[in-house]
Amino acid sequence: MEEIYIPVLSHFENGNLWTASDGRMRYLVRPEENVLTAQVWEGPWSYEFSTVEETRQFPMDLQGLDQLAQWVRAWAAAINARPVPTLEQSIARRAETVAE
Repeated sequence: MEEIYIPVLSHFENGNLWTASDGRMRYLVRPEENVLTAQVWEGPWSYEFSTVEETRQFPMDLQGLDQLAQWVRAWAAAINARPVPTLEQSIARRAETVAE
C-alpha cells in the first residue's frame, strides 16, 4: 500500500479543503477556525451519496497533521479489510443514503 498523502499545513491555513481516497476508503478534510475537521466513509460513492462513518477534529498544526494521517491510515486499513460489497449492495446503500 502506498503512503497516504496529506497536503502541507499551508494548504489548510489558506482555507483549502482536501478530499482523497485509499482503496474503498474516502475522506474529506476541511479547515475550520484553527482545527481540521475530517470525515471518512466507504466508497465507491462520493460524499453526497454516502454515510459518514466518523467525523473527527485535529489541531491545525504539524502535530495535528500527523494525528490526521494516522487516523486516515487506520480507517483505510479497517475499510479495505472489509468484504467487498456487491454492486447491488453498493447501489442499495446509496439509495438508502439519498432517501435520508
